[in-house]
Amino acid sequence: MVDWAEDIGLANKILEDIGTDLAESDKTRAKGTHVSQLIYCLTRSYYDQTSPLPLNPQEAMLFSTGIGLETVLLRPRMKAPSGEKDGIHCPVDGLNIEGPVPLVEFKSTRLSASKGPEELPKTWVKQIMAYMYATEQREATLAVLHLMGSYHPPFPVLKCWRMTATDKEVWDNWQWLLDRKRILEAHLVRQEAPKQFKWNEPWECTTGPCKYLLLCQANQSIEDIRAKS
Repeated sequence: MVDWAEDIGLANKILEDIGTDLAESDKTRAKGTHVSQLIYCLTRSYYDQTSPLPLNPQEAMLFSTGIGLETVLLRPRMKAPSGEKDGIHCPVDGLNIEGPVPLVEFKSTRLSASKGPEELPKTWVKQIMAYMYATEQREATLAVLHLMGSYHPPFPVLKCWRMTATDKEVWDNWQWLLDRKRILEAHLVRQEAPKQFKWNEPWECTTGPCKYLLLCQANQSIEDIRAKS
């Protein structure tokens, strides 16, 4: 009879190494503000630029899964340029020059493959429209790898959706990003973190959970105490 013993220490060490590797690769990114930093939590983006913490094990696993799948499925088949508009870096996943819709964005998710595109995260739409603006496109392909399929075999499942946006939708989305950029930059100048739990999607504090959650909770507790005194 084979004996088994879980090696929690080794699993944590592997995830720690992954987090370190991702942090090192992040340092090689173009300096400045990236689209994802503006779409998602501005408080986190501020801390990432001023006093970054390493990824926690859950975040390391999620990020590495997405990056690994993107590298295998997408990048070998098309070029992945990185442009800049109005001081915002736009690292497009891929431009499929030979395809009918050149702009391609790849996502992996635990959401069920039974969900339609209107049920996918709105942040994905904001990100794609930002890349539309940067590449002067109005169409894009969203490739979604549903890791759990429809939560019954077969899984995983890859689905591709063609997205079309109007000039106004793309323009309005870009103005929203510029507003967020101004807010983040103003806080960086003042060396003051954006107010916790204000500039984020609700799920961002629970997925992972965020590596800065304890800091935000502490700051919120201090504010609550001051408000009562």
